[in-house]
Amino acid sequence: MPVRALSLLVVATLAAALPAAGESELREAIAFSPGSSATLDLYLPERGPAPAPLLVFVHGRFWGPGTRDVELAQRFARPLQRAGSAVAIVRPRSAEEAPHPAAAEDVAAAIAYLLGRADELGLDRRRVVLTGHASGAHLAALVALDPRFLAAYGRSPADLRGVAVISGVYDLDDEALASDEQRARVQQVFGGRSLRREASPLRHARADAPTLVALAAQQDAPGAREAASALAETLRAAGHPAAEALFIGGRDHWSQLDLRDDKNPLRQHLLALLELDESWGSIEDVLATRRFWRDPPLSTRDFWESGIPVERHPADERFLHTLNLLFAKPGRPQPLRPSHYHAIDLIAFVLQRSQQRGEGGDFVTVTNVRGEQMVWKLSELRPYGPRIVIGLDDERELFRLTDTYHTLRRYTWKDAEPRIWVLARPLGAFVHFASEPPARLEPKLFARFGLLPESLSRSESDPLAPLRTLPEPARSLVIDELRCTSCHQLRGVGARAAHLRATDGQKVGGFALPLEEYPPAVWRRYCFEQARVAAEIGASVVALGDRAQLLFDLVEAERVR
Repeated sequence: MPVRALSLLVVATLAAALPAAGESELREAIAFSPGSSATLDLYLPERGPAPAPLLVFVHGRFWGPGTRDVELAQRFARPLQRAGSAVAIVRPRSAEEAPHPAAAEDVAAAIAYLLGRADELGLDRRRVVLTGHASGAHLAALVALDPRFLAAYGRSPADLRGVAVISGVYDLDDEALASDEQRARVQQVFGGRSLRREASPLRHARADAPTLVALAAQQDAPGAREAASALAETLRAAGHPAAEALFIGGRDHWSQLDLRDDKNPLRQHLLALLELDESWGSIEDVLATRRFWRDPPLSTRDFWESGIPVERHPADERFLHTLNLLFAKPGRPQPLRPSHYHAIDLIAFVLQRSQQRGEGGDFVTVTNVRGEQMVWKLSELRPYGPRIVIGLDDERELFRLTDTYHTLRRYTWKDAEPRIWVLARPLGAFVHFASEPPARLEPKLFARFGLLPESLSRSESDPLAPLRTLPEPARSLVIDELRCTSCHQLRGVGARAAHLRATDGQKVGGFALPLEEYPPAVWRRYCFEQARVAAEIGASVVALGDRAQLLFDLVEAERVR
């Protein structure tokens, strides 16, 4: 593959004035490479005391028209600029302007150009991230994995903090491409098989490549998710320690690039790579989380092998609502929409397990992997057909499907600690009813998820008996309405819920205390300043309304009981 050496002579100098403190700046159409029509736009953030990280984005225009520049500026570059990153939008030559490898050379030249002026521009050489979308992702991956491109400019892939490629094609062999249209376009741009193989990033996988995240949207173009997975798997097979495929839920090929939404996972991953937002952990935490839950020690295998008949059911809208309680965000589409699910009868499984353990009785206690708890009477459950869901479509191991989150504080009642963990809520096996049960039997929001065979036990006596003597309406409030005992204890009964650290699945700080053990000032704030307390700890508001005084008085009475 010919990679033309190129002088680093500046063709068009940057404007002399650097952005002053408190100002951001856009420098447009910078010609950075002699003999090439390629240009870049540079978005510089407010000048601060420390150099800014740099994200180099390769425009998806090499194979054909890419994202409109105006949309890319407003939806992608400007939000990162406001977050503190410099952003370079690189427009390499298109295939019509110059054949391969001209565009890849343009990308390498742009990186070298910006690194060579890092001090002048206030850029942090230690935090340079290369990314691209569609055909731009292909070029970014190729430059990051084939060191010859950057070597031609005196640089190396080691100069990159990381690489995030979005919805690209990384293997140009006919067999790997998703459609006849794609195959025809690739052949038109790259020609024969030998050149296509040489231009395939996947063929240059190596263990010492930069940290690489291959991303695709949940509703992406055909083949995008498979291509991302194949690239990450090939790198890992080559010994790469930090390559993962991540999928952006609730987004499509274009909408995933809209970073104005601070909940967009793509935004979070890019900020993690740029080391601009540690609240979701470092990118190493993100990748360690992905590795752990890809093959977790927690498993639904024993449900499948229990001998209880496994039944296949269509995933109707009520089921999809239950499933997505764990993953759906307000105002966004449900990210998981399987066509069917596999389940076993909950009552049959409880009876089998209780016989093996020598247990009996009408009460069943369900405790998930986070320590959240539900208590039911088997006789009350029967009419509603309770099921334990253990598979979705072809996925038999539901612990692989995991939601990550974080709080702003580890505890509501201690001073904030300096490092916040990234936390995990695995789907695991979960409870779904064949027909709608009454509200008092519906599990508390997340308590129904993350079940193992040992999560279910049976007893003759009521585990919540000490609370049944509470006077009404306090009894109904604690047991049926708020279901405080799903997470906390009161009168010595109930749960002790915790968080699971995302990187290793271990229970970590933030354990739910017995309600009587919270310091009085903390308990008062919890009952009467719900919105403020929830904002401080990064949690959801529990709407107490006019029941706040009742709950407060109940726990205060129990404190001195």
